[in-house]
Amino acid sequence: MKNKKKHNFLKAIGFATCASLLVFFLFAGFEPTLSSAATDTDDVLVNLTVSSTISLNSPSDVNMGTITGTGSVTGNAVWTVITNNSAGWKLEVEASTTPAMANGGDTFADYTETVEGTPETWSIAASASEFGFGATGTYILAKYGADKYMGFNGTTNEEVSTQASETTGSDTTVIFKAEVGASKTQPTGNYSATVTATATTL
Repeated sequence: MKNKKKHNFLKAIGFATCASLLVFFLFAGFEPTLSSAATDTDDVLVNLTVSSTISLNSPSDVNMGTITGTGSVTGNAVWTVITNNSAGWKLEVEASTTPAMANGGDTFADYTETVEGTPETWSIAASASEFGFGATGTYILAKYGADKYMGFNGTTNEEVSTQASETTGSDTTVIFKAEVGASKTQPTGNYSATVTATATTL
């Protein structure tokens, strides 16, 4: 009887051991499946806008010097445009009065081109006194060319340069010229013209 109980006990132990080993191996086989994590994905579009800005420097006032009786003088101002606008910019100038150069009631006439609005080589009549402007620089309009001048068109903006891209600094030199003709008697005095440059994004 005692041996039978012992036999049954050992048999139970063996069965339990086999069962435990079977469960262990089954669990080991399924573990990768049981322990793998579930996943999901999603995308978002991140965007922003860079708005355009433009700035223009303030050059010093221009002292063209003195005309003694007759003759001519010149002076220039350099304006630098900075903009992040990818389509570019334009620079225009205008005078505050018509004619631009005056001393009270005494004036220099605005330079008169042979073809209105087309800069040309400077030339005035001996009996005239006139004031005008030209431009130099990488981005000036082709019509200005080398040493070409035109008059201010009243107080209307005149485009002098343009560039079709952003810039960290593009210079335009505006050249001013005044002359008293050989037979002109120009009253003495301090003459001045106020010229405004305007930079605009395209």
